[in-house]
This record gives sequence, structure tokens and C-alpha cells, in this order.
Amino acid sequence: MKKFKNLDRIIKAKIDLIIVAVSTTILSSIIVFIFLDISNGNFDNLVDWIGALGSIGAIFAVIYQVHKQREEFLESNRKDGEVCFNVIDELDGYSQDHKFILKYWVVNTGNVIESYRFIGFVDKENLKSLINSKNYDVAIQFMNGKLYKNADSNVEALASGEQSEKRTIDIKILKNIFDKEVYIVYKSLSGDFYLKKFIFSPKTVDE
Repeated sequence: MKKFKNLDRIIKAKIDLIIVAVSTTILSSIIVFIFLDISNGNFDNLVDWIGALGSIGAIFAVIYQVHKQREEFLESNRKDGEVCFNVIDELDGYSQDHKFILKYWVVNTGNVIESYRFIGFVDKENLKSLINSKNYDVAIQFMNGKLYKNADSNVEALASGEQSEKRTIDIKILKNIFDKEVYIVYKSLSGDFYLKKFIFSPKTVDE
């Protein structure tokens, strides 16, 4: 089944090339037959060959036009998203200690309105379980300083190019739970997951 899916994906990706190749092959064959008839002095079938040439060309032109319209429709209705983050260095004016804050959000990079929900923070080992098995218990959120699993966050409807509310969390809090890296995960109402990996650096977690 996987091989058939891969084949279908390849055909869709190369459909333009396939249409051109098939069209060129058929038209070339007809042209060869026309020249063979002409070279043999047989002009009786010339009108039929020319008619066939025009008909086949028209058919492939229609097929190509339908394909291009379908591509344009899919692109205009494309749904996508991108998770973004930024590290903020907050300096305490009295103690002069640095506090590193992770600010994160999702951007609607599709072409239609889509709704997104923050799922939580997930480590690499549990990421597949979350996405493939929909095991939301592996996702962690922090609200009012408390840790929650499988918590429901607000759903935000975003227009194309619009970004969600920016959330923040102290990086040290994440480091106390996760090891070297953590994934920030959002999910759209269409069922697609969007994620971004954040790697802890010594600078942002030093005491």
C-alpha cells in the first residue's frame, strides 16, 4: 500500500512532464506517419492525419487546462502553518541576573482562514506517539505556574499571514523537565500538526 501511495505522489508531482511526454510521443508518431505517406506519394490520408493531429492536440490542451485549473484551486485553498519562537533576555535591574524567556506562536502560512490550538511541549521520544497515535497525554502545558497534561488551550482562527497570540515561558522551567531539546506543537482544526524544535543552550539555562 505504501508503494502505491509513493507512486501516486510521484505521478502528481510529475504530471506536467507526463502530459508533455505523452503528447510529444503521440504527435511525433502521427507526424512520422504523415511524412511516410508523403514520401510514398500517398496523399489520400493526409487530410485524415491532419485532422487526427488537431483533434489529439485539442484533447491534450483540454486535459492540461483542467490540470492547471485544479492546481490553482488547490493552491488558493491550501492550508498550512509555521511555528515560530524567539528567546528574550530579561535583565533584573536589581540583581543583574539574566532570565531567558521563550516566546512562541504559530503563523497561518496557508491561503485560507484556519484555526489552530497549542497542544503543548513534547520531547523527541514522545513526538511520534502524539502525532501518529494522538496520545495527547504526552504533551505538557504550563498555566499559572502549574504543569498540565492534555490541557485544552484556546482555539484561534487566523487569516492568511496572521499570527496567533504569543505565549511565553521561562526556559529554565522547560529545562527542568526536558533534556537537550523540546518540540513546540500546534494543531489545526483540519487535523494537521505543526511543530518546531527548540534546543537548550548553556547560555539560556545557566544559573
